Amino acid sequence: MAAVAVVAVVAGLTAASLCVGALSTGPGETFRILGNWIHGHGFSSVPTDKETAVLHYRVPRTCVIVIAGIGLGLAGTLIQGHTRNPLADPGLLGISAGAALAIVVGIWFLDIDSVLGQVLLAFAGAAVAATAVFAIGGTGRRGDDPVGLVLAGAAVSALFGALTTTIILRSSQALDTFRHWTSGSVAWVDTGLLLSAAIPLLIGAVIAFASAPGMNLLTMGSEAASSLGLNVPRLRVAGLIAVTVLAGAATAVAGPLAFLGLTAPHIARGLVGADYRLILPMAAACSTAILFIADIIGRVVADREIPAGVMLVFVGVPFFLIVVRRTRFRAVA
Repeated sequence: MAAVAVVAVVAGLTAASLCVGALSTGPGETFRILGNWIHGHGFSSVPTDKETAVLHYRVPRTCVIVIAGIGLGLAGTLIQGHTRNPLADPGLLGISAGAALAIVVGIWFLDIDSVLGQVLLAFAGAAVAATAVFAIGGTGRRGDDPVGLVLAGAAVSALFGALTTTIILRSSQALDTFRHWTSGSVAWVDTGLLLSAAIPLLIGAVIAFASAPGMNLLTMGSEAASSLGLNVPRLRVAGLIAVTVLAGAATAVAGPLAFLGLTAPHIARGLVGADYRLILPMAAACSTAILFIADIIGRVVADREIPAGVMLVFVGVPFFLIVVRRTRFRAVA
């Protein structure tokens, strides 16, 4: 029942995302425009302002929200399960810090100013950061120790953050681009970036869902899971690869979206229980719904659009404090 309700909410928010904006369009008019586009009927004259708003702005924007929501929902669930830390989110692996550093390096050294180029740079930076964290904190005898990953993630994030600050203080162009990207905006209109993020998202999602049975065993602890035949180090590696790919794709297209990967897994557990085969899809749906709500509110609450990343903070900070108070840093069951 909860799953049906969440799917209905996501569907309704998707429709609202296509209709709401500075130039509002009714549901009937919006779907007529989409129907003409899907069936290739085209338009008899120059596209109207409403047709341009729906097809060239809201459709790509909605796709970005879906990609970022699914990616961060799945990544947050995996990282909380692997670290057994209810306060963990994909930023724990330094993914946002790595993406930010790659963007400013590309702007400063390589003079890359295209949207697609910056997306690819962000994804590469996220992958490098997560690989560095795993190499430092997840190898050898500490390969199944989540504490090592947490400490390594904090160290790598601090280092990358310092390097990013150093560069943007020396480059006004990097500062301007970084300031826009770091706000966590889903208002991209370049459709070329969607495919570059959708493919890794699909790969990461397949890995995530395939690891769900192992994640259920891991809730009993590494030693108990190993005694039942689970290859814990292999599951850790698969999980970290999935987190890197999923969160990297989401961060690349939408920037760092704080608290989304933290809140969605907790909501999903409250709705469907402790089975990761159910938590993962529910977290993806909840994360997407939260991001839709933040984006829609950001469009209409003020004269100028407020980035979704900023709106998420207003929701995420109280939620974060509630989780801290309730769990008192206990491990995820």
